[in-house]
This record gives sequence, C-alpha cells and structure tokens, in this order.
Amino acid sequence: MTLRRRILLYYSITLSLSLMIVGFWSWFEFNEQRDEALHGGAEAALKHDPLEETLEIILYGGLPAILLGIIGGGLLMRRALRPIEELTEALEKTDVSNLSNHVPRSGNGDELDRMTAVFNRMKERLGLSFTQAREFTLNASHELKTPLTVIHGTLEQMATNEQAAEVDRERAASLLEEVQRLSSIVGQLSFLARADAGLLPSARESVALDILVRDLAEETMILASGAEISVTLGECQQLSASGDKMRLRQLLLNLADNAVKYNERGGSIEMTLVRQNDNAVFTITNTGIALPAELRSRVFERFFRGDLAHNSATEGSGLGLSIAKSIVEAHHGGIRYEVLPDRRTQVTVSLRLSEALQT
Repeated sequence: MTLRRRILLYYSITLSLSLMIVGFWSWFEFNEQRDEALHGGAEAALKHDPLEETLEIILYGGLPAILLGIIGGGLLMRRALRPIEELTEALEKTDVSNLSNHVPRSGNGDELDRMTAVFNRMKERLGLSFTQAREFTLNASHELKTPLTVIHGTLEQMATNEQAAEVDRERAASLLEEVQRLSSIVGQLSFLARADAGLLPSARESVALDILVRDLAEETMILASGAEISVTLGECQQLSASGDKMRLRQLLLNLADNAVKYNERGGSIEMTLVRQNDNAVFTITNTGIALPAELRSRVFERFFRGDLAHNSATEGSGLGLSIAKSIVEAHHGGIRYEVLPDRRTQVTVSLRLSEALQT
C-alpha cells in the first residue's frame, strides 16, 4: 500500500468514527423526544427548545467527535509518518564511518520503502567512491616516495658540490626545499589515507601527558624565538592517558606549529593541561589574525587554510589540523577549535585518562 493510500485510509477511519459519535448522539436525542411525545403527547415534546437540543448535540456529540478526530488522527498520522522519522534519523547519522551499514527497509513497497532502497544504493556508491579515493591516495603517496627520495638525494649532492657554480648550487638548494616540502605533503597524505583505512599502527600504553606538554613548551619556545613570540605554560597537572606516545607527541607538535605559524610578531602562546572529570584537557591559545566566523567550521578540512592564510607568506599544506583530528579520533578523544572574545585562537583536546586515574 502506498503512503498516500495509507494516510487516506487513516483519515477515513478517523472521520467515520467522528461521524458515528455525532450520529449516535443525534439518535439518542431524537429517540428521547419521540418517547416523550409517545408518553406525554405533543405538549411534552414541544417543551424542548430546538436551539437547546442543537447545542446539546454539538456539545455532547460534536466536541467528542472533534477531540477524537484530533487525537485519533494525530496518532494515526504519527504511525503513518513514523517511517519518515526513522529514515530522517538514519540520514542524520550517516557519515563516512557507516556507509556500509544499510538502512532497514519496511518491505511494504510504498514510496518510503523505495526511497530507502535508493538511499542504500547511494550509500554503496559513496562507500565505493571513498574507498577508491583512499586507495588512490595511499598508492599514489607510496609510489611517489621512491622518485622523491632519488630527486632529493640528487639535489642534495648538487647543492653541496663545491665544484659546481654558485648559481647552480643556489638553484639546487631552492629546488631541494621544494622537494622537501612535497615529500612532507606526500607523507601527510599517506598518514591520512592510512588513518581513514584504519591502518595506523598504534601502541597502547600509559603516556605521561604532563611530560609531553612540558617538552612541547620548551620546543615551542625555540620555534617561536625568531618571531619574538612568548610561550607560557600555565597549569600543567600530572596526568596520563592510554595511547601511542609518538602519535600524541605528533598531535601536540602539529598544534604548536600552527600556533607559531599563524601568530603575529611579538605575540603569545599559552598552554594548559588540566583534569575535567575523567578527561585530560589540553588547551593551546595563541594571538594572531582570527578566522572569520563563516570559516571556523572548516579548520579541520584537508588542505583548508582560509583566505587569510593563502594570501600570506605562511608556509603550510593545510593538513596539520586534519592530522591532529585523526590522531585524536584514533584515541577516542575530542578536539575543538574556537575564537575567544579577545580574538585569540584556542584549540582544545580532550583525552580519556588512564584507568588508574579515573578511580
């Protein structure tokens, strides 16, 4: 049965019941008048005011019929439209991680059942497209590593060849920097492709986050010294999380690198590590030009740097925050980007504490 016919059927049932209530009360009133006329004569029947009888029919028959129509109709319509709500919920929950999960079909062959089938086929095509794109990125980055390594070695020899002309060595050094940048991008793409495929090897050990953060603060001071950026380590509680130490260190370094690159000369960077319930929360806050509100939701997209970043001389591929998000998600944590009221940029990372600290 189609959805249109089902709704029409439910509407007809509700309308019929409402009419039965009105008809029953009308019959009751007319039967009462007939009995009075039979036993008391015409004078007894004429004692009833027609307007009063009409109002009684409306009050005792019409109002219950209206209530039945509203309540019963609402319940029946809710039942008829429930498949739409379920399909909407399934659509809202769909993302890259569950494209292989099909939405259950009702099997009654109506419009919604056919729409569910179309949606499932669309998910299959999307899943295949994502898989092909991921495999292409992984294979391409893998194949590019060897020629880039050869080019890097050749340019390195040319740049250090004292017998070559000075201008040739400078050109080789310039090309070497570009090859290094390209190798870095290829490595980042390979990392993201393996993260999407769930192929990242990750050890699970208790990692002292406070030690990582203190080391990070010292390394950031070195990175920021050239731009006269002050680095401050605020509260740093002794906390540990279960995860891969090297990946977590890479996560923190990516965040610190962004805080330095997109800062301003003479600016500042602040870091904190505190406990919130069963989570270790790390925040890094930096000055600099803040992204416009309409672009802030895209900071974790790959290759996104914002118009301001593209128009500046800041180096970067736009993959740092994407990698950071992948690492956080691999550790079942959360990451948030926001601009504070004082126009400073803040990134917050939340990781589950080690079980020993949760008790």
